[in-house]
Amino acid sequence: GHALTWHEIETAPEGPGVYAWYSRLVISKADIENVIKRVNEARSKSDYDARREVEEALDRFIYSPYREMPYTVALRGQLKPRYSGEVSHEPAKSDSLIERLAKEPERFRVIADILKTAAPWFTAPLYIGMADNLRVRLKQHKTKIVELRDHQSASAPGDQVEAGFANQIVARRFDPTNLFVHISEVNVSAGDREQNDIENILNRINYPIFGRN
Repeated sequence: GHALTWHEIETAPEGPGVYAWYSRLVISKADIENVIKRVNEARSKSDYDARREVEEALDRFIYSPYREMPYTVALRGQLKPRYSGEVSHEPAKSDSLIERLAKEPERFRVIADILKTAAPWFTAPLYIGMADNLRVRLKQHKTKIVELRDHQSASAPGDQVEAGFANQIVARRFDPTNLFVHISEVNVSAGDREQNDIENILNRINYPIFGRN
């Protein structure tokens, strides 16, 4: 297998296979400098204000785009009561991390530099899929993302969005040019479609953020 950038999608092989989408987590230097400035200004007021600025920055630039869709749950008690509903994903924030960044917001620079190269080795895939024709399927993803982005509504990240990889990417304001996809061709006999089995297994051991079946 190998990786294709956003601009190389059209060169994907035309045979069957599986694929996994990832995104480079890029935070602009201007955003980082603004965060550092805001935290320093907040610290002149109180440690609480500085920590709050750090939490807001971590959520906006790192955690929020990766927040999972709500899970549907069902609970049963001993006397047969039943409860059902949705539970929301709340990314855990390390108190010690927040404390360090509140005292030394310049640490954001190193964090941002490392996060640019974190995918795919240190990140979960955004989506895992399979295709009878990798080029056709990946081009469909790309076209859908571009269409949705060009007709994007004013809804903000965190609002309820439709399931589906393209919908998630656009609603969460991912920059498509930061996306890349790892592909692996599957050599199969006519009609066997082993790529279905492989996709099924990969989804269950890799926990893609925007697609689980």
